[in-house]
Amino acid sequence: MHTNYSELQQRLPDFIVEYEIALCEELKNAKSHQGMRTDFLYESDEPQDNGIYMIWPEFLDQNGLVITDTSLAAVDLQGKANMWIVSDEMKQYHYQRLKVGTKGYWVRGSYKVAKVTVIEICNGANFYESKE
Repeated sequence: MHTNYSELQQRLPDFIVEYEIALCEELKNAKSHQGMRTDFLYESDEPQDNGIYMIWPEFLDQNGLVITDTSLAAVDLQGKANMWIVSDEMKQYHYQRLKVGTKGYWVRGSYKVAKVTVIEICNGANFYESKE
């Protein structure tokens, strides 16, 4: 059973995305599941030049609640996910880059696993308000 990251971290997620899993041929047999550790790549970035970031997904059900079932069948190919910036040192960088509509990918190694679009900024909201 998955423990909600909000409970573990005692905070809100950093942002929420809509995702569409689209596995490449090399990963076609891989199964997405709650607790998987993909990295994040901004749509306009090149992984070799800009790098990828430790920002992990936490899948949500149709009602916007965190899925606690960690079995492979629990995650849909399309849906919404909370996103968690793992490195505290990188949060300000990402809060400056992220906005509603930002597009990116979940990546595993050099492979793109899913297309994502930011639909809500959560934990960085106070950062944005103080800069405007």
